[in-house]
Amino acid sequence: MEWIDNIILGLVSNFKTRDVHELCDCLNIKVIKLPFNNILLRKKDALYYRDYQNNEIIFIKDNLPLSLEKFILSHELGHALCNPDLLCAAFTFSNKGKFERQANYFAFKLINIKFDEIELEGMSLEQIAALTQIPYNVLSQFIM
Repeated sequence: MEWIDNIILGLVSNFKTRDVHELCDCLNIKVIKLPFNNILLRKKDALYYRDYQNNEIIFIKDNLPLSLEKFILSHELGHALCNPDLLCAAFTFSNKGKFERQANYFAFKLINIKFDEIELEGMSLEQIAALTQIPYNVLSQFIM
């Protein structure tokens, strides 16, 4: 997915950051935290809208651990930048379609996750997911 790598390189070069909150600010994508039971989220962790009341918005649960929040925001930003025809996308841990794999790849690369093989030696994928706060199904796409 070299084309996604190029998008990320362009973002980092233009905005001098990998921080997803800063990138959303620079790109005029609003991030709105909502209570987990808010009807807009429809029991999802996050929801991206390309045109919600004339704004590009990511709605996200307000009670997520910071590392998971950053991953999910990066995933949703991936939808915004990699799939310009996509009007709406909801984050769930079980989505496995093409756009979801692209968004997961985008998030994984944007966050620039590196693994210390010595530190993780002998750990199961479930343990690595718990340690890194990255969803198991996402890690399984990149580690195996």
